[in-house]
Amino acid sequence: MMKVIKIYEPSMCCSTGVCGPSVDTELLRITALMNQLNKNQKQMERYNLTDHPMVFVEEQIVNLLLNDKGTDVLPITVVNGKIVKTGAYPSNDEIEKFLSITLEDKNVENTKSSYCCNDGCC
Repeated sequence: MMKVIKIYEPSMCCSTGVCGPSVDTELLRITALMNQLNKNQKQMERYNLTDHPMVFVEEQIVNLLLNDKGTDVLPITVVNGKIVKTGAYPSNDEIEKFLSITLEDKNVENTKSSYCCNDGCC
């Protein structure tokens, strides 16, 4: 069975990290990793509380944790239905471990602004 990482993120206007007063390099890394992982098959999904509130409600373990601990636990990383990390994005090494894979490019720090805001929100 293929493992899938689902990351439940706090509210934000844009998931790329290039919006706002400064660039969020961590979001850029996660965006680039997701593109790399999903190039051949879908292995990573991200949900933003602003854009996907019903996904947070429907994923029972995420909903229970948010009700118990509040939004400070975001981002929440879930692998095949099990919470594996809270309060920070997984590192590249953790992603390799969670998915039992070797990343093609471990130095993912893609800064392409083309990921940002196709809808013009920036």
